[in-house]
Amino acid sequence: MSVQFSKGLEDVIADQTSISNVEGDLGRLSYRGYTIEQLVTLSFTRVVWLVLFGELATSEQEQQLEKFLQANGELSGSELNILAALPRQLHTMRMLQSMIPVLDTTPKGPQELPFANKEGYRGLAVVAKIPTLLASFRRLQLNDKLPVFNASKPYLNNFLSMFHSKDASAEHVRCLEMLQILQLEHSFNAGTFTLRVAASTLSPVESALSSAVGSLYGTLHGGADEAALNEAIKVGTPANARAYVVDLLANKGRLMGMGHREYTKLDPRAAILKPMAEKLCKGTDFENVFLTLKEIEKEFNAEMQKKGKEVWANLEFYKGPVNLAIGIPATYFTAGFAMARSVGWLAHFLESRLDNKIMRPSALYIGPAIRSL
Repeated sequence: MSVQFSKGLEDVIADQTSISNVEGDLGRLSYRGYTIEQLVTLSFTRVVWLVLFGELATSEQEQQLEKFLQANGELSGSELNILAALPRQLHTMRMLQSMIPVLDTTPKGPQELPFANKEGYRGLAVVAKIPTLLASFRRLQLNDKLPVFNASKPYLNNFLSMFHSKDASAEHVRCLEMLQILQLEHSFNAGTFTLRVAASTLSPVESALSSAVGSLYGTLHGGADEAALNEAIKVGTPANARAYVVDLLANKGRLMGMGHREYTKLDPRAAILKPMAEKLCKGTDFENVFLTLKEIEKEFNAEMQKKGKEVWANLEFYKGPVNLAIGIPATYFTAGFAMARSVGWLAHFLESRLDNKIMRPSALYIGPAIRSL
């Protein structure tokens, strides 16, 4: 009797979740029953509360969450010393994966949030510190003075202001809010599954979050955003898109940011992000890269339609122009993704703790039978 297995665990239901629902056949994504189209009209912290606690926050609850993030976002002197000791050329994702396990996550300030245990507060302390880690590492790479953490500024406003060492515009903060809401959560993707495997061993929340960062870094996952932009830069202009696509397919190449295993229709996050990218880039130095990506998508889909397929851009494809337009360079794209997704990861960590069982799948052995020496 042959034993069946699923390479990459495709179509395997490994657990259940109430956090988000990816309905790929409908082209729909929802968090806790609210569609992504509804959620991008709300504030970032209100959606964070929803993902973590299951309901939309009241104004008072949103303020409680913001106060915790503000009270826990600053890096200590010892944390800054560790960060400063890292090689400046280190990719930001490797920096994050290295720094998260050594952060002091002892919660500070008011602890009024409805977490069942201290692990929730410790995980949220990591979420609070990620923007400061990114902004501080950016200043170190530029040989500039370290940013000043402003405990009176909202989470994402503070991040952009620290990152650029100047006050962020309201437009850029709002665009970043929408982008981060789109990136918060996406069911059992590779990074989240990695976190849940680590969490199932009763690993501490900091270690589980760090492991998820490692998964997200891959170009077949979150790293596709940086890879897609680099390809567009190589192509150069929209006029070169067709030749590029034809050559890519002839050589059985892979176009990062195109298609998604979960969606048989257009990724709803890309449907929101694409017009945002177009508006932000119009009349700027980044308009050409946006138009090049747009033409690559068009030509790629035309070639796929000849084969009876429809393959459209996913979330990662148009993130590059949005990030560039608000002043975030390519090497920080995926780290910005991790900053948002850390909220979803924390929600999954807490959900897994409610009914924990260690994840230990079996493997089909295909090596030689027992042999004699």
